[in-house]
Amino acid sequence: MRDYSFGNFISTLRERGGMSQYQLGTLVGVSDKAVSKWENGASKPRTDVIKKLAKVLGVSVDELLTCEYDSSNYVRKELFALNNKIIKQAEKRLKELYGDKPPVIMANRFKTEQIMLDGQETLLWMGFMGELYGKCREAGAYFEVRNAQMGASLIAWLLGGTNVNPLPAHYYCPACHKIQFIPNVKCGLDAPNKKCICGMEYYKDGFGIDVGNMYPIERSNDIYVSNNTTKIVEECLNDYFLKYGRIRKFNIIYTPITDVEIPEGDDIIGTKFALISQEMSKEFPEYIITMQYEDFRKVRDEFSILTVNENKQEYISFFDMEKIGYTDKQIRSYINYSVKECAFRHYYSGVDLNKLFKNPDNMNFSGLLAVYGFLHGTNAWENNSEFLYEKGIPMNDLISCREDVYSYLYHKIETKYNNPLGLVFEIKEDVRKGKYFYNGMPAEIEKLLSECEVPDWYIESMKKIRYLFPKTNLTVQLKRNVCKTLMKNGY
Repeated sequence: MRDYSFGNFISTLRERGGMSQYQLGTLVGVSDKAVSKWENGASKPRTDVIKKLAKVLGVSVDELLTCEYDSSNYVRKELFALNNKIIKQAEKRLKELYGDKPPVIMANRFKTEQIMLDGQETLLWMGFMGELYGKCREAGAYFEVRNAQMGASLIAWLLGGTNVNPLPAHYYCPACHKIQFIPNVKCGLDAPNKKCICGMEYYKDGFGIDVGNMYPIERSNDIYVSNNTTKIVEECLNDYFLKYGRIRKFNIIYTPITDVEIPEGDDIIGTKFALISQEMSKEFPEYIITMQYEDFRKVRDEFSILTVNENKQEYISFFDMEKIGYTDKQIRSYINYSVKECAFRHYYSGVDLNKLFKNPDNMNFSGLLAVYGFLHGTNAWENNSEFLYEKGIPMNDLISCREDVYSYLYHKIETKYNNPLGLVFEIKEDVRKGKYFYNGMPAEIEKLLSECEVPDWYIESMKKIRYLFPKTNLTVQLKRNVCKTLMKNGY
């Protein structure tokens, strides 16, 4: 029997948010056909999708399941003004950089993200990261976001919350705001220097990360910070969220037998903070919450968490980072030093890619990103891309990170399949998690890829991968390491 009440409720919330069925599907990781079945009452979402669906539609899980909208929800009341302020700040920055009438591709990207983030706590954290950027810059400190989702966001980049510009590779003029997209280039930093018609030297940017890689939108956030920066983060948290919630600091007690996720290295100290509602603060009145790790695991989904990983041996600042232009000369200097230090060898897996740098002049920023992806992924290089590379397939065409899988397959599948976002997202997730390696690729997926002219070698490579790292994380790591190497060697 069809459940029309549930379907109608989802349809109403989706239309109120200005989303199409395929946009909603992409946000929660399903196809537009699945959304259509929900709305016509033919099926209901899986249990693991319900939470994502509630977040995207801006309701609680109880509201979604009971099909009743609670207009008095405190989150919508208290945070609406702040959300609007954050969007206006990002929109202002967009126009400052790209002019009053940015190209359609930029305007559409901004609007799509705005719809996605409406009512989501992630937007608040993006605003906070922008505020934190200003505080850290003043103090000569540094932080970087480790969330792949936030790192893929144009709005987060505009606010200063990430140094990864997800737009396609492009030139833009700081004087007259002329913009020129660069076809067939994966990273704007790899493009040759060029002057605008007004005579000003163009800026180059853009890492080509599609908006689909912002999914799923998560409540937890993770940042890496320089020495003595946790205290700056804590002060900024309490100031920024003062009117909209309460900050609590976790003192988590770990036991020897607990399988604990601790940042690598003795020099890194992790601290967890939580943003909780004013109502929930009555249940947790103390600023410092002490609990066993196992107890924390049971309740952590109830909080919006920020994990701060402070490296006591990290001394770079945003000022240092902004001095680096990632020119060809700087890239070659970084490669030469890193090869001498055997930096392109993974300590645990033993994968050694130093041999790829016999001629540093042939390696650009995109190539380095691919190498970083191979080092951090599992079965991305070993017994996979290493053989394809020997056969002559270019480094930048090989599968090294999850975002490039999404972009490549989307542009292949869109010619044969209407509204492919949800489908491509599912395939990308299956590749990066190694599902095809462990369970095999479904025949219908392999047939679809072949019909969409995805090369056989690419399909076979997808089947061998056990894990892929996010491109956003690779980019911030590479930028930081280039900066530190150049500073160390006085370049």
